[in-house]
Amino acid sequence: MAEKLKNFFTKIKQRRGLLTLLLLIAAGAVAAFFLWGGKTNANDYLTAKAERGNVEVNVSATGTVQAVSTVQVGSQVSGTVQWLGADFNTEVKRGQVIARLDPTVFQAQVDNARASVSNAESALQGAQTDILSQQANLSAAKANQEVARVQRDDSIALVKRYQEIRTVIAGRDIEAAQATANANRAKYEQAGAQVAQVQAAISSAKARLEQSKAQLAQTRAQLQQAAANLDHSIITSPIDGVVISRNIDVGQTVAASLQAPTLFTIANDLTKMQVLASIDEADVGQIKQGIKANFAVDAFPGETFTGEITQLRLNAQTVQNVVTYSAVIEVANPDQKLRPGMTTNITIPVARRENVLTVPNAALRFRPNLSEAELRQKIEEHRQQRDSERNQNAQGGEQANPQGQNNQAAKPSGGQRPQGSGAGQGNAPGQAAGNANQGRQAGANQGNAQEQGASGGGENRQRRDGQMVWVLVGGKTLEPRFIRTGLTNGRVTEIIGGELQEGDVIVTGQNDANGSSNRSQTGTPFGQQPRPGGGGGGRGR
Repeated sequence: MAEKLKNFFTKIKQRRGLLTLLLLIAAGAVAAFFLWGGKTNANDYLTAKAERGNVEVNVSATGTVQAVSTVQVGSQVSGTVQWLGADFNTEVKRGQVIARLDPTVFQAQVDNARASVSNAESALQGAQTDILSQQANLSAAKANQEVARVQRDDSIALVKRYQEIRTVIAGRDIEAAQATANANRAKYEQAGAQVAQVQAAISSAKARLEQSKAQLAQTRAQLQQAAANLDHSIITSPIDGVVISRNIDVGQTVAASLQAPTLFTIANDLTKMQVLASIDEADVGQIKQGIKANFAVDAFPGETFTGEITQLRLNAQTVQNVVTYSAVIEVANPDQKLRPGMTTNITIPVARRENVLTVPNAALRFRPNLSEAELRQKIEEHRQQRDSERNQNAQGGEQANPQGQNNQAAKPSGGQRPQGSGAGQGNAPGQAAGNANQGRQAGANQGNAQEQGASGGGENRQRRDGQMVWVLVGGKTLEPRFIRTGLTNGRVTEIIGGELQEGDVIVTGQNDANGSSNRSQTGTPFGQQPRPGGGGGGRGR
């Protein structure tokens, strides 16, 4: 019995030792996890450095190459093509004959019109002769009327004389004299009627003369029209240039009924070309006359052509609810590499910043894989540290300038750039020189703003501070940095102010536990979407 109890206690001691060993191993694993596993490794993040460089914003568009002046040569008359004097790529001069239509019909019309003109001229001459004849008849009628008037007056005078001496003259003689006077009076009236008749004939002859003149003018116009149609059967080049299109052949019938058919297309000067670019309505506000534009064509890969925008047309074109505006780009083509109809890929630089601090756009979208509470804590600790450093700098500035002398504000500790500084800016807050009173007033304003931000919540604070990026300090610790952004091209963004320094290691993504990478996450720690380029800038392409 004693032996059994001894064995039982021995087994218990052995199991207790094993249990103790297991507990020690578990405690060591937990300690190792907290000591090593909990530390941040730089390999867990995708990083990039804040570097200086150039930021250029371009507007992309497509367009078509065309000649500066292109003329479509047509035909005003219908006919059959009898001869061609130009072909594709033929250089022609102004007035050069490039085609002929069959002139038979047009020549017949000219001959007919000429005969009509001759007939009208003869009719005109006959009307003029008739007028001359009627004028002679009028003169004779007026002479006869004058004779009749003299006879009438003499007869009337004789009757009056006989009446005065009727006592010595027989009554028969008086009656005969009265009858003669009446007959002469009738003859005078008849002569007057003849004069009026001849005058009416003259007026009719003049009307026929005017009609003959009008007929002659009409026939002459018909002759001119027929001659013009005959001339139009000969097609000539209206400009100096090159034939880029020919739409007819010998023997083909040209029908010019409602509109003139196009026979040839002639480009004026292929050493000067223009590109008609389609600019999206979202980018048209950045396009101005005089801006240089670069473009490429598929025929010459790797070669870039340069032109200048000379016109931005107001006429909008809508295709499938997409609104575009046409911009004309003038380009020199001395080697005649560019040909009409080529499709171009156009790049128009609209803004450029040189030697500015830049960060990748992925850094602006990055959000650490931390809880909301941890993010808020990190951001609040950073703000408190920053505000403390600002207050110390402000107090140091007051002590250094007790008399209100001008002095530049001290830079924040840690080599951080004061907020509001950036390329191309003048004296910004925290960087401009001022007297002690201005420094105290600025410090008070900053303190009030900080208190208002702390009481107003994290969103108001972040909106006032600008955007935020995360910097990897010492390869282990994540710290937030508030920045103000400027120009962006879609890949990198200009930094015009804030707490970021050149060379800072910025986090652009974070590797997950399974080894996959999370390059960027949209949104901010407070659920806000990042603001695009707060300092202005154009639309990147």
